[in-house]
Amino acid sequence: MPDALAIAYYNLSAMLDAGVPVLRSLNTVTPGMKPRMRKAFLALAEGVSQGNPLAETMVQYPRVFGPVDVMLVEVAEKSGNLPDLIGLLSKWHEISHRMFKKMLSGLMLPGLVLVIAAFVFPLPGFVLGGWDVNSYLQKVVGILGLFLVPAAVIVLIIRFTPKTGPLRRALDSLALRIPVLSRAMYRLALSRYCWSFHMLCKAGVPVTDCVEMSIAATGNLVVGDLFRPAVESVRAGGTMGERLSPRLPLELIEMWKVGEETGQLDDISKRLADTYTEQAEFWFGEFSRWFPRFVYLLISIMLIWMIFQIASSMWGTLGTPGTY
Repeated sequence: MPDALAIAYYNLSAMLDAGVPVLRSLNTVTPGMKPRMRKAFLALAEGVSQGNPLAETMVQYPRVFGPVDVMLVEVAEKSGNLPDLIGLLSKWHEISHRMFKKMLSGLMLPGLVLVIAAFVFPLPGFVLGGWDVNSYLQKVVGILGLFLVPAAVIVLIIRFTPKTGPLRRALDSLALRIPVLSRAMYRLALSRYCWSFHMLCKAGVPVTDCVEMSIAATGNLVVGDLFRPAVESVRAGGTMGERLSPRLPLELIEMWKVGEETGQLDDISKRLADTYTEQAEFWFGEFSRWFPRFVYLLISIMLIWMIFQIASSMWGTLGTPGTY
């Protein structure tokens, strides 16, 4: 199912491109939205009716409009290129939603299996040790805590800590160290940078500003840092390509240099964005395919251990004098 915000942006872009006034376009796309989004878009319409910029109102609804949305809409309003930028934002959210769904699909079934396994693993002790319900439940909670507590910590860091804080940086660094998933997250961050750069270029933003503003769109502080030396180079009057981190893919660096030499950075950044989006989707698909297998292997090992535990207990019981 497509992302609701992507659909709203697409409809809004189509109406604006057809010459429909902003206020009328907002009022037209609002019906049928979910309550939270409808409230935000109604506020946008009210703000426009009072002569306020869209970006100024969007800031008041951070749970609907992210920093990238606000940044690009603000730029689009100043450049007069609102229809095209809203359309690109629609594509941006569509891609982000598709990536999220792919990763989620790889986590849901293994997560369910782990929950079931948490109730199964303590059963031998429960059955052979005198049916102590409290002890059994404590072991179940302990096993669930091994998985749920780290997951809860990650969610809390993402939702309630600053996007540039030390905890977020540590989480971003961890994401780039997980086998298979790291490849997907790295390419997704590169794709987001290139997409943001392309959108800002389309809005007529100077390259010096595009380079720096796009860093905030990567979604990963560690990857964003790889582009910071290029910001300093551009500010000093140099080119971006000559100071891109060597830790970035060679094809990105070389294509960026070609784009700067030919004056086609707009097209080059779009091509790179499409390339890294495809690669990120591939690796998210691989993660969705291999992570469940890893979980199933782990559970199989635990089941084998449980069988040996039961067999050992029964063998010890049978070998005790007076049990025949």
